[in-house]
Amino acid sequence: MPSVKKMVINWQGNYRFTGKNEKGISVNFDAPKESGGEETALSPMENILASLAACSSYHIITILKKKRQAFSDYSVVVTGERRDEPPRIYTDIYIKYVIKGKNLSKEAVESSIKLAEEKYCSVRGMIGNAAKIRSSFEIVKE
Repeated sequence: MPSVKKMVINWQGNYRFTGKNEKGISVNFDAPKESGGEETALSPMENILASLAACSSYHIITILKKKRQAFSDYSVVVTGERRDEPPRIYTDIYIKYVIKGKNLSKEAVESSIKLAEEKYCSVRGMIGNAAKIRSSFEIVKE
């Protein structure tokens, strides 16, 4: 059976909004200053990049744990290039995963990223046809 998600977005003044799910968990949005916003929160487009990184990361971490890879730190840098004309969608996105740990297997990390990106990350599945998404990774030895 399909999963249904519901978000309610409430205006907080100017270009600020709060989105709340059915559990009451919220996220704030704002517009960049050059668009009249106050930059008190991420813009909706920045949230897309963050959601892409978080979604793939959730699955990468899950797979790495199943592969018993001992990591002590994990971070992601994601950058996106948007086209100039409306709608200003992302056309190119680059993701760099940085994983720190002892005796991490390059093959295990690489296959975890590939599986997460190609099979499990729903956000990537949603935007993958609109943007060219590339990624790389770095293993930092402890």
